[in-house]
Amino acid sequence: MNTDAVDLAGQLARAARTLQDHSGREALAGKRELPTPCADFDVHRLSEHLLGTLVAGAHAAAKEQLPAGAPGPLTEAPWIVFPPLVGRLADAWAEPSAWEGETPFFGRTRPAPFAGMITIMELTVHGWDLATATGRPFTADDDVVATAAAVAARIAENARASGAFGPEAEPAPDATPLERLLALTGRKAV
Repeated sequence: MNTDAVDLAGQLARAARTLQDHSGREALAGKRELPTPCADFDVHRLSEHLLGTLVAGAHAAAKEQLPAGAPGPLTEAPWIVFPPLVGRLADAWAEPSAWEGETPFFGRTRPAPFAGMITIMELTVHGWDLATATGRPFTADDDVVATAAAVAARIAENARASGAFGPEAEPAPDATPLERLLALTGRKAV
């Protein structure tokens, strides 16, 4: 495994664990219907979206098509469902072959490193959405934010056209790298 893949695998694992930290019982119990900064999602729908990211990301790392109907609705609480999926996702991307070649990812064949980086971005941005919705502070490692920002910039035009990103927000002059990432995806950090 090359150094970049080792670094990215570590970033992905840390982004997934950060998400897990924000999806525990203490963070989410009784907050299912709270609105999130992601306009179309309440906490439950965002948790279902994140379930999809965890499942699709693990399948992409294994070079497997997502099974029909997967991942399905979130029928148990995230604090029950997410921990084993976080472990599987991190383990899958820790394999050297995960970062090589191409892989099926959300209905398209993509370069494997791109699929891994999109997963890092999804976990980071939506992890912030979840933390913000539930009133918890959110931090992410600088290298994780840099990778998420690089891939967000790469897909921003198409993501805005599809509605996945909102209109780019204006970050404050002294914005942190995380706040700049959030602005790029159409969020305003408060």
